Amino acid sequence: MGFITSQQLSRYYISYKEREITFTRQIVEVLKLLPRDVYIKNRGDQLPCIIYSTSMTGAKIVASLKTNSLQKIRQANNLVSLRFAFGRSDKKEPLYFFVPAKITNYTFYSTDKPDLYFLSLEYTAKPPDDLIEMLGQLFDTHANFKRRKDERIELNPANIKLLGIESKEAALVIDNQAKKCIIRDLSFSGTKVLLFGARPEDVRKTAVLQFGLVTQVRKILIPGTIVRFEEVVGRDDIGAFGIQFVEENTPMSYKMLINNTLRSNRPASH
Repeated sequence: MGFITSQQLSRYYISYKEREITFTRQIVEVLKLLPRDVYIKNRGDQLPCIIYSTSMTGAKIVASLKTNSLQKIRQANNLVSLRFAFGRSDKKEPLYFFVPAKITNYTFYSTDKPDLYFLSLEYTAKPPDDLIEMLGQLFDTHANFKRRKDERIELNPANIKLLGIESKEAALVIDNQAKKCIIRDLSFSGTKVLLFGARPEDVRKTAVLQFGLVTQVRKILIPGTIVRFEEVVGRDDIGAFGIQFVEENTPMSYKMLINNTLRSNRPASH
C-alpha cells in the first residue's frame, strides 16, 4: 500500500469501522486477495475458509468444520485467528497477517453439506493497519465518488505520475473499432478526449475508453456514452469528445486511482 499517515488511518477507523465490504470478484481483484492462502487457525490447526465479507470489527466466512475441528474450537471458547493474504504490486512476497477473533454465530451453509458452516466472527483486537488502510480507501472512494464525481483532473505530467497511467495516449472503441486518442482530463464520472476524425454525429454513441497503468499488465476498460462534441480551433481533422462513464460499470480500480489523486495535495485539478 502507499504512504499514509497515522492520522489518516485513525480517521478511516473512526469513520468506517462498522462498514462491511463483500468480497465480489472485483473487490478480490482490486485488493489482490489470495483466497487459497486464507484460513482460520485454532490451537495449531489451519482450516481453509472463504472470506465472504469483512469490516474493521468482524468478518463472515464459509468453512468446512469436521466434528473434531468443531470440538476444538468450542473448547477454545470459539477463539480463532483469521489469516488474510494479499498480493502486492511492489513486492514479490505476499502480505500475510492474522486478526484474532471470536466466532459469534454458526449457521449451516447447506443442508446437503452438513459440515459446511457460515460463520460470523467478531475481532477481539483492532485489526492491523494494512487492513484498515485497504478498507478505508475503498470506503473513502465510495464516499468521494458521490461527493466529487465531476471534479476533473487535468492530465499534466505531475498528475500522470500520480495516477500511475502510462501516458495521455489511449484508445477509444466506437462501433467496435479502436481509435487512438489523447486524454485531456479524467474524473470519476467521465473524460474529455481528443480524437482524429471525431464527428458530431458520433454523439450519443456508446464508447469504451482503454488505457494502461504502469503497474499493471491488463488495460483499464471504462464503458461510457459520448455526450458532447467540440471543435478544435484551427484543426478540421481533430475534434474533442466529452464522455460520460456508465457508473455501475466503472471499475473500482479506476475509482481508487481518481480518489487517491484528488486526495493528494499536489494534483492540478479543476
